[in-house]
Amino acid sequence: MSPLRLATRAGLCAALVLAPLAAASAQDPLDRLELHGSLNAAYGRSDTLGVYGIPQKGTSDYRVFTLQGRFALTAKDQVVAQVFNRRLGTSPLAGAISDVTMQWAYWQHREGDVTVKVGRNPLPRGLLNEVRYIGTVLPFFRPPMELQSDAFDAIDGVVLGVRRELGKGIDLEQLAFFGGSEWRAVATTSTGTQVRVARTENMFGGQSYLTLPVANARLGLYGARYGFVQPTGRGYRSNVIASAEATVDRVKLQTEHGRITGYGPSNDNRSGYVQATVRLVDHFSVAGQQAYTNRKLYFANTAMNRMFAEVRTVGASGIVTLPGGAVAKLEHHWRRGYAFDTPVTVVASQTPTSFTFGPRRDSRYFLASVAASF
Repeated sequence: MSPLRLATRAGLCAALVLAPLAAASAQDPLDRLELHGSLNAAYGRSDTLGVYGIPQKGTSDYRVFTLQGRFALTAKDQVVAQVFNRRLGTSPLAGAISDVTMQWAYWQHREGDVTVKVGRNPLPRGLLNEVRYIGTVLPFFRPPMELQSDAFDAIDGVVLGVRRELGKGIDLEQLAFFGGSEWRAVATTSTGTQVRVARTENMFGGQSYLTLPVANARLGLYGARYGFVQPTGRGYRSNVIASAEATVDRVKLQTEHGRITGYGPSNDNRSGYVQATVRLVDHFSVAGQQAYTNRKLYFANTAMNRMFAEVRTVGASGIVTLPGGAVAKLEHHWRRGYAFDTPVTVVASQTPTSFTFGPRRDSRYFLASVAASF
C-alpha cells in the first residue's frame, strides 16, 4: 500500500474515532443537565388529637420541597440525585428526620427494554411510592399513610427493570431489587406511643405491573423480604402489596392492600385503601378515600393474641388547578382508632388469661395546601 493511501486511511479512522468525542466535548455540560423541583406546602389543624403532626392549635410548619438533577453521561447513561426538605409540624417523627435529606442518588443505564439503577434508588413499591411527595399529581397532600407509612421511599442497592409488550395492547413491567432501606413509624403499644426507627438490610424482592388496553387499567403485585434491625430487637419481615387502578372518562379509581408479617418480635399488620378522583370540570376535581390498618396484638399467653382495628379513616378533598399547573387543595379527614400523635390506651386492663380494649378515639383534621412543580 502506498504511503499516501496509508496516511489517508489512518486519517479517516482517526476522524471516525475522534468525531463523537469532539462532539461530546463541544456540547455544553449544561445542555446535558435537567433540573426538576416540586413544592407541597400546607396549613393544617385538628379538632382533638393530633394526627401526622397536625395539632389542635394548627400548624403552618408543614411542607415538602424536592429538587432533582439529572445529568446525561451518554445517550444510555445518566446520574440522578434528589434532595428534599420536609417539615412535619408537631409529629413525633420530626426529630427523626433531617431538614435536608438525600432521597435519591443513583446511576442509571438503559439498554432497550432493560434498565439498571445502582445507588440510592426509588423503591418500586406500589402505585404511589415514587411520587409520594409530588403534590401536583396526588389528590390529597400525601398518599394514604395507613399503607404507605413513613418508610421505604428509597433502596440503597440495585434495581433491575424489564418491560415487555405481550401483544393486543398488554404490557408487562417487572422490577427486581436488592439492598437496604429505612423504616420509621409512630407505633401504638399497650404502654403508649413510641417512635420507631429501623434499618432494613438484605432486602430483596420485586414489583410487577400489568397494563391492560381497557380503561387505562394497571394491576400490580409487590413482594419483599428483609432483615429488620432496631434498638428493641432484630428479625425478619415480609411485605406483600396488591394494587389496581383504572380511569374511565373523568373518574380515576385506585386501590391497594398489603400485609407485613415477621418474626423477632412477631408482627402482623394489614392495611389498605380505596380512592376515587372525579374531574367535575376542567379545573376542578373532587376526591374521596377510605383507609384502614389492622394489627395483631401479641401476649405471653398466645391464646390471647388478637387482630384488632387500629385505624379507620375517611377523607375528602376539593382540587383546583391554578395557572402554571399549580394545584390548590382543601381536604378534610375523619380518623377513628388508636393511632394518633399522642398516646391512646389500647389495652385498658389485662389478666393472665384475658384483656379488654381501651375506648377508640376520634379526631378530625383538615389541610389547605398548594403544590407546584417544574
